[in-house]
Amino acid sequence: MRPARILLLGASGMLGSRFASQLLGRDVVTLDRSLLDVTQPRQLIEAVMETQACIIINCVADTDVERAEGEPDRGFAVNALFPGLVGQAAQRMDALLVHFSSTGCYGLSEVGSEPHSDFSPLHPTTAHHRSKAQGEAAVLASGCRHLILRLGWLYGGNLAHRKNFVWARIIEARQKAEIYSDPYQIGSPTNVDDVVRQTEILIEEGIEGTFNCVAGGAVSRFDYVRHILLAAGLSPVLLPKRFVRRAPVSPNEAAQNSKLTLLGLDRMPEWDVALSAYVQTLLEQEKAAP
Repeated sequence: MRPARILLLGASGMLGSRFASQLLGRDVVTLDRSLLDVTQPRQLIEAVMETQACIIINCVADTDVERAEGEPDRGFAVNALFPGLVGQAAQRMDALLVHFSSTGCYGLSEVGSEPHSDFSPLHPTTAHHRSKAQGEAAVLASGCRHLILRLGWLYGGNLAHRKNFVWARIIEARQKAEIYSDPYQIGSPTNVDDVVRQTEILIEEGIEGTFNCVAGGAVSRFDYVRHILLAAGLSPVLLPKRFVRRAPVSPNEAAQNSKLTLLGLDRMPEWDVALSAYVQTLLEQEKAAP
């Protein structure tokens, strides 16, 4: 039997690049960005269909939460319209669409400080998270076979990745005697490599639907940063600070993998265990660098 062809969209980003690395040797295709223009919907749909992929992994996303408050159109185009169009193509070719959303979509719900279950309603508080919620809805409306995974505070990549939050905090702590972090927001720090592995398991098991996909446990941003520094053997003064943000982010973006647990398919590690291992990986990369 011929192996399933995979169309990987957004292969250069933090998440997409890890999928690209993990899928080496598989029948994986990508598309030029010029073919993925939402203002040319017919061209986009036809380009996706011409790949004859059985599985589409969509890692395309606009992640600038702050900019989205003043310029929401770009976020809605990329996070809402784009996955809907890809979903239409997937429906016509009977392909599985794997799409990634955010636990920030839960917003201000009734759970208080408890992690959000997959069954919690969505009440997004920012333009960015409204666009992500609309993206989920667009995928559902397309009628395609889908696997939607809501991710937490995503981190990962190598030392050179421009959005490597963990490495940036290590560098900051090496350069400053005092650094600041927010103790007022909680979430679920999650390693991209764990997301890739969990996604592969769900695809292999033939699972479809919408699921939380986060590392176990919840933590404040302050304690998240503190754990990074401790794991790196650093001891600057870490001070609490509420940062002024344009986007009215929810104080609680933490989640739990309720559905995956009920299905017996939750393979995500605890956040602190995964983070400690990742910090050590970064330090080893630094030592090995020329």
